[in-house]
Amino acid sequence: MSIEQASHDKLLIAEYTLGLLSLQEAAQAQALLGNTPDAVVEALKWEDHFLGLVDQLHPITPPANLMQHIQDSLGQKTTPARGPRRWPHILKEIIATPWRSIWLWRVLCVALALAAVTFALKPKLSIVQLVPTQAAILQAPGQSSTPGWVGTFDKQHNLVLKPLVQTDVPASSSAQLWTHATETAPPQSLGVIDPNQTVTVPAATIGQINPGQLFEITLEAKGGAPSGTPGGPILFIGRLVEIGR
Repeated sequence: MSIEQASHDKLLIAEYTLGLLSLQEAAQAQALLGNTPDAVVEALKWEDHFLGLVDQLHPITPPANLMQHIQDSLGQKTTPARGPRRWPHILKEIIATPWRSIWLWRVLCVALALAAVTFALKPKLSIVQLVPTQAAILQAPGQSSTPGWVGTFDKQHNLVLKPLVQTDVPASSSAQLWTHATETAPPQSLGVIDPNQTVTVPAATIGQINPGQLFEITLEAKGGAPSGTPGGPILFIGRLVEIGR
């Protein structure tokens, strides 16, 4: 590959991550992501970079009519605002509701931090040491603020992946789950999945888990990729991260 071609591909991936490409250009980027491991690494680097910029933005609440317009354009339903409720009810709703925004993660982290401080200040109470938890947040390429899947591990170390969005797959295609133990490791198929149902992958199937391990869901031919390696467009992709350290 020439230097000019490599620079063009990097720019294409960067614009794809930001969602700036036309349908034709996006198809080129998806083909590149499906066939070039370096392109996947490049996309993840841009995701991290843009998320860092998002963290520096001060959140604002848009006017109701603008928010409605945004939700309509995204095809999402809105729920009318309710009156004040007690914290246990709010927490229960948060747990039961798909996590669609990184802001929800931040609110929950702040709430947990405040709770920890409150309990630490009370006498005759021992401080419980939280054990770090591993989780994988999978996002659609080009949508750096919208989680599509959340993966965690149960007590038996099985991977439990839960979809947060609805995904339409043509009848002639299948959604297939993959993992890369390291950036240079070949992809390992974890099987064909229903993209709209919770998926449990046995620990024996995954094998050893490494920090930053990559997971992705691709659109393949019916029954799975015939070559044994991902060849279709990436639907969702993300890395394993540690929460609570």
